[in-house]
Amino acid sequence: MKTLLLIVSLLFIGCGNALSPEGRSKLRDQKIQEEIDHLKDQNRAMQDSITVINEKLMRLQ
Repeated sequence: MKTLLLIVSLLFIGCGNALSPEGRSKLRDQKIQEEIDHLKDQNRAMQDSITVINEKLMRLQ
């Protein structure tokens, strides 16, 4: 009985998203999207900084 319970428990644990190919794919895609969003935020911040620097340079001329 304990063996059966252990086997059933392992089956339920083994059905998690990280263990199936589709689950791993979804997790990978989610991580990539988070990284892309972070890079977009960094890009916007750099563009804002460049705009401010350009405005200051234009005032000096």
